[in-house]
Amino acid sequence: MKKNTVLATALLVLSALSCLPQKGGGVYVPKEGEIQFTVLQTTQSKVIHPVKSTPFTKEGYSEIGYLDLDSACATHPYFGTGVSLTDASCYLLSQMPPRKRKAFLKDAFTPAGMNLSMVRLNCGASDYATELYNYDDVAGDVGMEHFSIDRDRLYMIPVIREVMKICPELFIYSAVWSEPGWMKSSGAMCGGELLDEYLPAYANYVAAYLKAYKEAGVDIDAISIHNEPLTDQNGGCPASLVSEEQEIQLAGKLFPEAFRKAGVETRIWVHDYDYTYWERVNRILADEDVIANVDAVAWHPYGRGTPDLQGKVLEEHPGMTMHLTERGPNKLKADIQTRKWWCDVIFNALRYGCSSYSSWNLLLDTDGQPLTGKYPCGGLEEIDLESGEIIQSTQADVFRQYCPYVKRGAEILELDSPDEDIASIAFKNPDGSYVVVFSVEDLGVRKKYQIKFKDKYLALSLPLGTWSLTTVIIDDNQ
Repeated sequence: MKKNTVLATALLVLSALSCLPQKGGGVYVPKEGEIQFTVLQTTQSKVIHPVKSTPFTKEGYSEIGYLDLDSACATHPYFGTGVSLTDASCYLLSQMPPRKRKAFLKDAFTPAGMNLSMVRLNCGASDYATELYNYDDVAGDVGMEHFSIDRDRLYMIPVIREVMKICPELFIYSAVWSEPGWMKSSGAMCGGELLDEYLPAYANYVAAYLKAYKEAGVDIDAISIHNEPLTDQNGGCPASLVSEEQEIQLAGKLFPEAFRKAGVETRIWVHDYDYTYWERVNRILADEDVIANVDAVAWHPYGRGTPDLQGKVLEEHPGMTMHLTERGPNKLKADIQTRKWWCDVIFNALRYGCSSYSSWNLLLDTDGQPLTGKYPCGGLEEIDLESGEIIQSTQADVFRQYCPYVKRGAEILELDSPDEDIASIAFKNPDGSYVVVFSVEDLGVRKKYQIKFKDKYLALSLPLGTWSLTTVIIDDNQ
């Protein structure tokens, strides 16, 4: 990971972006009648910046393949890229001086930085919080008479509302890691299973949360039935087992009924767990009440499942919207989680069916805290609590490379990659422009990447001696 303050990063990126209209400094300027395009690149020594290129030409290089935009088919729409505003992240943000926090959030949620447009919240404590907590710990209070989000008013809701001001188009969704212990077999938030007798109470609990947040000025657009319903994490953090039958009851009847009574119109998502369990997803969606009330399937890319398994669900339920809702840095896998590695994870999730991708914690300290759990997660960005320095993850580099240029509603294109060493993806924006993003490791050899568009070819020589991230923006509005 490379270290730099948020302010310095924002200034460097703004400086790079300011070069786009002029395209000076040796960057090729397409002539009138030629295909208009811009090439942006990030390497080990430079943040994102415009780079030199030859123009599109009639002749291509026969020795290398090409990404064929002329034959590209649109598969499904891109909705956005996001991150989790966990209790832990909100707490650390609340401790920042206001000006520094504003600069950090503007870097995360505006086009001058990562341009994130979605946030995932936690309903009660997740495994990244300053303490174990829920909103109604009074046993047997099925009517939620003692329900209160007052704890979240201290710093979580103020931070969320600050992000909402910075990013007016922000899509907010949430999940429950554990309901109050009195609803569970374990009697505790860590471990155990949700009891059938408390299914209506659980639905009331979630509806009360949505209503209270709405009244506090945070309208939550979507919520999943439960985070990771097939594991209780052996009692190592807030987690619950929720059976397939329970999820069907909750998604098909209990959540919709409770939401209507509470006066909220929050969308319902199911699953919120690994690709591996696609068969369970299909069985849940086969219920007529579920399919009538569910808006999307939420996935995680953990376990042994692969992103192409989304196709098993789409075969049974064509057009079903899907979102990848959680995958962020792991502090014990920093040597593996390169920028190319992240491109493979993110791009494959999107290519095979997801309309969005969300990282895990926006901000943690350099030890991966605060946490109530047991996993070695890192933040999308981290803060050194002694110096105040912000440390950016490799995943954040990838977000900076595509999120500012791909717009909500863009079409994700189905294309064969021309080179197995290069991770790539292509989008067509609502305004007709194309965005192609690709990444390669430092392979010790010169790599070329070729794009075919309108029967012409653009060949890019990738830099030697460094990994690289490259974005090509093609304006087709001639």
